Amino acid sequence: MHLIIVLVGLFGAVWCVDAAARPSEGGRWFPRSLADVCIRILPMLLVLGAALALTGRLVPGAILTGTTMGLLVLGSNLKRGILGESLIFSDAAIIEACFRHPRFYVSAVALPARIILLTGIALTAAVIVALFLSDVMAQWSGQASGRLLVRLGGIALALAAWGGLRLFGQMDLARRLLPEADCDAGIRRYGLFATLALGWLRWRDDSARPLPVCRTLSAPASQGNAARNPPIVIVIQCESFADPRDLNLSGHSTPELQNLERAKSAGHAGQLHVSGFGAYTMRTEYGVLFGQEEVELGFSRFDPYLSALRQGGLALPARLAPRYGTRVFVHPHDLRFYGRDRLMPAIGFTDLIGAEAFGSADACGPHIGDRALGMQLVAMIDQAAREDRATFVFAVSIENHGPWKDGLEGYLEHLVHGDELLGMVSDALAACGRPAILAFYGDHRPSIPGVVTPDGPKSTPFVLRGFGGAEEVSPIGEHDLTPAALHHAIFDAVDKSVR
Repeated sequence: MHLIIVLVGLFGAVWCVDAAARPSEGGRWFPRSLADVCIRILPMLLVLGAALALTGRLVPGAILTGTTMGLLVLGSNLKRGILGESLIFSDAAIIEACFRHPRFYVSAVALPARIILLTGIALTAAVIVALFLSDVMAQWSGQASGRLLVRLGGIALALAAWGGLRLFGQMDLARRLLPEADCDAGIRRYGLFATLALGWLRWRDDSARPLPVCRTLSAPASQGNAARNPPIVIVIQCESFADPRDLNLSGHSTPELQNLERAKSAGHAGQLHVSGFGAYTMRTEYGVLFGQEEVELGFSRFDPYLSALRQGGLALPARLAPRYGTRVFVHPHDLRFYGRDRLMPAIGFTDLIGAEAFGSADACGPHIGDRALGMQLVAMIDQAAREDRATFVFAVSIENHGPWKDGLEGYLEHLVHGDELLGMVSDALAACGRPAILAFYGDHRPSIPGVVTPDGPKSTPFVLRGFGGAEEVSPIGEHDLTPAALHHAIFDAVDKSVR
């Protein structure tokens, strides 16, 4: 009877907590099928089993389960207010990054919510440790205890729930309940916890699905043709780069981005339709590198780098490899972020340049500055031109990564430096005496709570232009492109220049 009361109370509490997850409109209170009921219960049983295994007690285990679910809902709602997205299954992949680079994540949350989250996590961990030590001391003192059986029962329950979820996926029930890669629709219909489970099950299927094959550059047919080296190609993904006029900053003084304006006036610029706001750099980066539209990715779209190792042949460096012996990835930050240290060599880059290539004097704020990155790129352009070497460089800046100490003012100051990076590289390519192609774009708009919010459009500027004989790339007019379409525009421009 005690067990039944605790479980019924837990189910009711979790049901109410789940109802607080945003977006909250919809019919989530009323399951419409047996599968609907199961997908709501199985995630809770999984967490309850883990909690029992950790605590060895029914009531503390139930409290830990409810607390965990509550923290998930709180974190999801906070994330939605900052980034415009609820918690999704793929966010589990950034847990390691949260510990390695806490400033990127914890500092972005308002202080009161940060205190609640961190206090809740700390107290939960302390209780688990205290209960475990209590059981160890009881065992040493020879006191009989059924706590071990509770822990073993919790493990069995967690494994059973895990197996139930796997079976749920194998029976294709997840696809029936959540046919589209729309987590908001899932939360409205089934709640946050069920949607996290459904998203994971759908991702398992979609990440294993083969994607369309793209052709590579053709190898030189003869030595005479080989003597005509393809253009130098520089692609720059500029952190949080956006046109201030697109950010609805009425009442604020904003700088003019002279180099972006020049590109727009010459017809070299357009709007890049990215899916993330304030984060999820890897979505834009993946699109430009791999050329796959998000609609083709299904649930892999939320973090495409989780399955990108299987798709190396689709990546831009692999497609350019027959003509480009030098293919460099540059990112003045920790290359372990998003697993770039393993991914980039696997998809065709011959060289990786990370934070170790820069010094403390190169910093602008907490990160390596765009000017230092620009100087590195200019040196690489000069070397490629001097040695007549076919060179492809993909650079990812970091200077303008939030949160910003001075809010909007800090962001705008770093934004000007991003525009100067565009000017530095453009001038170097124009002066190098070699055909060249430049692509420059923002990965996402900035998230500055109370100033720049996730409501409305998410697009960022992009520039695509040619130099020194590769001018047929431009003018492109005021085009709107997706990151995947920009990938193909870059490849087509290179392909055209070597034919």
